[in-house]
Amino acid sequence: MFTLALTLALAAAAPVQAADPLAPAREGRLQCHSPDTARKTCAALAGYTFASDGTILNQSEVMVNPSPLIVMRDSEPVYIRDGAVCGRVGGFEDTVFLINGHPTEAATANMLRQRVVAAFDGFGTEVCTTYVTEGDALRAEVAVDGQRRTELDQSLIWISPADGYSVRP
Repeated sequence: MFTLALTLALAAAAPVQAADPLAPAREGRLQCHSPDTARKTCAALAGYTFASDGTILNQSEVMVNPSPLIVMRDSEPVYIRDGAVCGRVGGFEDTVFLINGHPTEAATANMLRQRVVAAFDGFGTEVCTTYVTEGDALRAEVAVDGQRRTELDQSLIWISPADGYSVRP
């Protein structure tokens, strides 16, 4: 009995290794943020690539405006810290914008990029997202510079690229 109690006490005191929050992405799945499963739509889609040197890139498509449909495509490095997926705010230089599925002209892209940069001015420098299970779905809980920002939380599901989801209203 003493051995069992000691084992349980030591196990409770030992640091617990957090599960890999991007394990489904390592299998090729995508995150669908704010999903509408009936219409197979997402407010944002996020995929990840994993380099042999440990670098993780997040490729995202985010709906900026529903009508006309403006989608922002970007790829930025992220890292895992304490079970959360974190990244730096900024780096919109290579962001691509689509309007109703078509790439924008350079002048329009620059105008949209300036608006995105202005929207994030003063937002913070680091965003970390933790995924919390809610039934069959997940909730992405957001912290900016270490402070929880519940107004930024979103529901999400992991999907296969073959499932036919797209970013649209």
